[in-house]
Amino acid sequence: MLFLDEFEALAARLAGDVEKIGKQAIGLLEKHTEEHPEMLFAFLRETKPIFVAHGFAVVTRFEDVQEILNHPNEFTVALYLPKMEAISVPFFLGFDNTPQYEHDVSVMRLAMNRDDLPSVASFVDQTANQLVADAASAGKIDAVSGLTDLVPTRLVARYFGTPGPDEATQLRWTRILFNETFLNLKDDPEITAQAVEASAEMRSYLDNVIASRKAEIAAGNAGPDDVVGRLLHMQSTAQTSLNDTSLRNNLFGVIVGAIPTTSKATALALNELLSRPDVLIDAQRAAKNDDNQLVAAYMSEAMRFAPQNPGLLRKCAVDYIVAKGTLRETTIPAGTITFVATQSAMLDDHIIDEPEDFRVDRPPYHYMHFGSGMHTCFGQYINRIQIPLIGKALLQQKNLRRVPGSAGELIQDGPFPTSLPVEFDPV
Repeated sequence: MLFLDEFEALAARLAGDVEKIGKQAIGLLEKHTEEHPEMLFAFLRETKPIFVAHGFAVVTRFEDVQEILNHPNEFTVALYLPKMEAISVPFFLGFDNTPQYEHDVSVMRLAMNRDDLPSVASFVDQTANQLVADAASAGKIDAVSGLTDLVPTRLVARYFGTPGPDEATQLRWTRILFNETFLNLKDDPEITAQAVEASAEMRSYLDNVIASRKAEIAAGNAGPDDVVGRLLHMQSTAQTSLNDTSLRNNLFGVIVGAIPTTSKATALALNELLSRPDVLIDAQRAAKNDDNQLVAAYMSEAMRFAPQNPGLLRKCAVDYIVAKGTLRETTIPAGTITFVATQSAMLDDHIIDEPEDFRVDRPPYHYMHFGSGMHTCFGQYINRIQIPLIGKALLQQKNLRRVPGSAGELIQDGPFPTSLPVEFDPV
């Protein structure tokens, strides 16, 4: 298998420098998961389901992926915190199982509670449908720049109270910062430099929002009921208080995690449906029948074949035996950078029935789009609603199809989709 050959060559070239091997192995794995993830993961699941060598590990079976993600003390998110600190914004997504993590995530959950979901759903539905309606007379829309980018950007503006200087700037910030924090673990200096600049701009913007809203509250104006306002009002109680810097940092982190990932996941799912004409017909029927649950099933299954990332990274804190008591049990040594292949897990035929088939009757627990365990995606409940509703607005259009030729292909700029032109019958 080419990946293993290239990995061994990399390890030999770096002559035992485990840290460099680990970081460059991430880049090597990224290359292979972009080109042919199913082939690589299928090979590893059957021959080396827990691959460990030279300070790097790849775990590919469903049960083993779940085991690691549900052992946060043994497999930590320590790789991410230094990236956050480098751009001066440590926040709870980079914290391990500590009192600070528990406090900050609890406060953020109070500010973004599930009682908001009906109003979030209504806003997303109206926004997505209006964007598509605006394109109805032309019979064409760019599904990324004209839809999947705009809906989460506008939801953040409305729900959080942070519209940014403008939509384009907010989208640019979040793409750059997500790329640096969660994807640039091989430390590309150009990406880091862009992120340092974007972080300074976004921190300044959020500091101004917080100061302005605090002044309004002090003057007796409670302001709108949004996440910023709630967090500021919660400062009056010690147990729910975040100081201004911590409030800004956690708000920063959630916004960075909210916009580009939602857009990417939705765009990739739509692209997958467009690549399956028979499935697309059925998905459109569900959308036209206003069957939100079935539309969600189509989008979720499309995301299984085209997830917004192939896996998650963890750092092993102690020597740990994965799959203990099975024939594949393997010790992952402390310090090992571990790639937890959620995409592979969702294709594992030891657990997933007929994984190569597109089916909308799979149980929810067979999907790992939002991870698992302590660091399950913070915005999962919003995105379980938002992604299908964005997709539904487009799927309702008659004779939905790609723009002909190469112009109708999904275009990406680095890790993020930027364009997916589609057509439908004009109204």
